[in-house]
Amino acid sequence: MPARGKPTHQRSRESSFELGSPSHRPRYNKRTGRPIRNGAGQKQSLPGYVDSVVIEADEPIESCSEDEEGNPVQPRRPSKRKRTPSPTPPPLEPIIYDEGPDPASEDEANGIFHYNPSTKPITMQFNIPLGFHGPLILKLDSRLLATTEGQIYNVEGPRMRRRLEAASVQSQETTPEKDRVGFMTLAPELRNKVYRLLFVADREFNFGLPNNFCRSAAFLRTCKQIHEEGCSILYGENKFAFDRNRTTRAPFWDPVPKEIGYKDVRSFLKMIGPANLRLLREVKLILEDAMPASTSYLHSHEERRYLNDEHLIDCLRILRQAQLRKLTLSFLGRRALARTDIKFLGYLEQIQADEVDTTAYPRWYYANKIHSGLQGDLLNAMTRNPKLYTQNELWPTL
Repeated sequence: MPARGKPTHQRSRESSFELGSPSHRPRYNKRTGRPIRNGAGQKQSLPGYVDSVVIEADEPIESCSEDEEGNPVQPRRPSKRKRTPSPTPPPLEPIIYDEGPDPASEDEANGIFHYNPSTKPITMQFNIPLGFHGPLILKLDSRLLATTEGQIYNVEGPRMRRRLEAASVQSQETTPEKDRVGFMTLAPELRNKVYRLLFVADREFNFGLPNNFCRSAAFLRTCKQIHEEGCSILYGENKFAFDRNRTTRAPFWDPVPKEIGYKDVRSFLKMIGPANLRLLREVKLILEDAMPASTSYLHSHEERRYLNDEHLIDCLRILRQAQLRKLTLSFLGRRALARTDIKFLGYLEQIQADEVDTTAYPRWYYANKIHSGLQGDLLNAMTRNPKLYTQNELWPTL
């Protein structure tokens, strides 16, 4: 039998007017699933044509690659490097509203009121110039250790000293002179008058009643020389009264307000630094106990005594570095100061001044709460001998 031909209905399914020719069916990309145009990449560019994208990117023209279906694919441009995020700044230090006193850093069993008085330590300072390579030989003499006055020795060699002097003379010769008229061109006497009008108060700075502390320090920030000259007038010619402040305060999260006491005095002495601390000349120290009305958080009168106030003891530690000319003490409180208060006397006797006196100010109707025999010994121990200042002078004699 002759072979049958292909059925007409199958031929119509492969190529029919409704379904279209198989060559015109859309093709899909296997990776992305998107349809592929039949004429993609077949259009020829005109001769001499250059894509503007390549010109703007300033990159060489690369040949096109092909994907899995054989279609040309433009090469990807390198992506921009993302900006590295800045590191997180370190956290700020917490604000300490009620800073505690510093702990004792030395042996408290020192002084004439203790059973084992110790000698003062020997301090040696070496100023080594630049260019000194040593060796540094130190020979101590017993006669040098026995003296109390310090001496300065120069370890610079003669060649180095001559070189430094020649450099300083040459710099002075090459420095041009500037004819400028300003505050620094005034005479030192006139500048001191300006400093006194700005910084010297009519009455003392009392920390018990701080109502005249509003002083602008903007003028001191002008230059280094004005800062040094102004600070010498500000701290050297004013009188400071370190009294107990009975006002209470507390941060907003603390339900119990606490007495200020000597906290502001301690903050002031630490804030001005050791350089300005040595400029203090006249200080009045008023020692008084706390009141029960402002210290309800304390449970006994012994805790309210100034002998047990750690902030006051810390103030005495700092005042040891001051070069006072006059110190006035006022001993108040519930009980008189006795020789058995060894810890407090050990810190108090280390404060030195050319003139030390006691007064009942500001409680004139009370006598000084200190035993008479102890008062004389304490004043003798705190009085500097030999004196650092001559009569009616604010600066030490060299």
